Amino acid sequence: MLSKLRIQNFAIIDEIEIDFSEQLTIITGETGAGKSILLGGLNLILGERAEATSFFDKEKKCVVEGEFDISESEMKDFFEEEGLDFEVNTLVRREIIPGGKSRAFINDTPVTLQVLKKFTSQLVNLHQQHDTLELNEHSFQLKLIDSVASNDELLKRYKNSFRDFKKLEKEIAELQEQLDKAQREQDYIQFQFTELSEANLFEGEQESVEREMNSLTHSEEIKRTLSAVTSLLMNEDGNISDSLRTVLAQLQSAVKYQSDLEELLNRLKSASIEIKDIASELEDREAKLNFSQQRLEELQNRIDVLYRLQKKHRVNSVGELLALQHQFENQLQSLHTDSEKLERGKNELAERRKFLLALAHNLSKKRIGVLTKIEKEVNELLKQAAMPYSQIKFSHSLIGENEFTENGIDNFRLLFASNKGSEFIELNKVASGGELSRLMLCLQSLVAESVSMPTLIFDEIDTGVSGEAAKKVSVILQKLSSQHQVICITHLPQIAGKGDKHFFVYKENQKLRTYTRVRELNTDERILEIARMLSGEKPTEAAMKNAKELMEN
Repeated sequence: MLSKLRIQNFAIIDEIEIDFSEQLTIITGETGAGKSILLGGLNLILGERAEATSFFDKEKKCVVEGEFDISESEMKDFFEEEGLDFEVNTLVRREIIPGGKSRAFINDTPVTLQVLKKFTSQLVNLHQQHDTLELNEHSFQLKLIDSVASNDELLKRYKNSFRDFKKLEKEIAELQEQLDKAQREQDYIQFQFTELSEANLFEGEQESVEREMNSLTHSEEIKRTLSAVTSLLMNEDGNISDSLRTVLAQLQSAVKYQSDLEELLNRLKSASIEIKDIASELEDREAKLNFSQQRLEELQNRIDVLYRLQKKHRVNSVGELLALQHQFENQLQSLHTDSEKLERGKNELAERRKFLLALAHNLSKKRIGVLTKIEKEVNELLKQAAMPYSQIKFSHSLIGENEFTENGIDNFRLLFASNKGSEFIELNKVASGGELSRLMLCLQSLVAESVSMPTLIFDEIDTGVSGEAAKKVSVILQKLSSQHQVICITHLPQIAGKGDKHFFVYKENQKLRTYTRVRELNTDERILEIARMLSGEKPTEAAMKNAKELMEN
């Protein structure tokens, strides 16, 4: 329930404060006095964005505060989810600085506009004259049906499942696109992989081939060198081996006289043995070293293959070719893996579709189940609103299981017949402004019985209504206020007479400034104001008497 509203420095309001009734609060006033400004300020704490706001004092910030009694609402979960302090009397504040930036607070804790709107949307339902246009909107009609059918939990479950379904559907579409692209490239990738795989590459191969080619190319020169070295070591006269034997013999004779020379003698013996081994190995290598033109051609062909592959793939080594081969292999494997993943995803999507459709059909069944109730109760309310021959009915069709939306698979159309025997047709083609206003009130009255909405605000929703019809509309509003707090801005005396509190909005001129003022009327002032609404600025005795009767009945 909205207990109190304070507005500072907004448009032509310097500062006002209103304490609302728990039942029916009436707001009246002259045209242009500022009733719409009050709603503009109220809209700010309902989370609407601040447009190019006019400030009463351009040097100061605009502040709008609303005090809500939430003792009877189930809001504790909201406060816990948003990390806010729960207070039975919760204060909502919106501040706008002259530059246009704004801040929002719940119990003095800064919140985003999204959070503010989420909070106040559970507490206040504002209906303005132009809102009758909503009657033709599919979303409004569906919301009405869901409210009466108590579909909140089921609809929430369906929407969550729908979002998950659409998310998975998008992921599968993206994976399919990637897979299609990969499959178009598969032949190319497979060819590249096969070519590299069949080349039987191995790390360090190029260096090994180049060494062997270098050896074969210079085999004659190497053979001559090895032969010459072997001769120097063992075969020629005065070779190194013979010279070492002479040295060893001479040193052996000296050892007899100086024993510490034995170590050097042993070292020379070791060197002599090593030289013989080296000479023998060089001799073996020379014998085995034969030039082979065939082998040279094989090596040349191999190096040509390696160079060709490197040039083709724009790399500089066999190692990089092997990395490419591994990359192509991974791509082929990934293609196989993605195909399996896509198949699993499609199976999961099919299961989710079945689950989602089951929820959608359940939702549809509950909606269809309350259509007769809505039609019957609204048609009865239309009679009470002085529209005895007006009726509504809903037509229904299924959108199609392959085209379900975030709201299900239902397509409802609200049809209206204004006279007895008239054909039911769409509202925008038949109903007048006054009829639409009364129909909206009847629908909202029905919804109010089905949902927990502490505060209902009607802004001149009675436009186009007068006389006996206005009186009957006032009865509906009064009955509605027995279940909910109702705030009604009206120009009808029949409605004004039903209020538990009555505020009058007026302009006051002081020096060079015009101010919007609001004051609560006492009983005598109410009678006078209602009489003025009946007969003009100078009400007659009959009008005064009529005003009293409107307040008493």
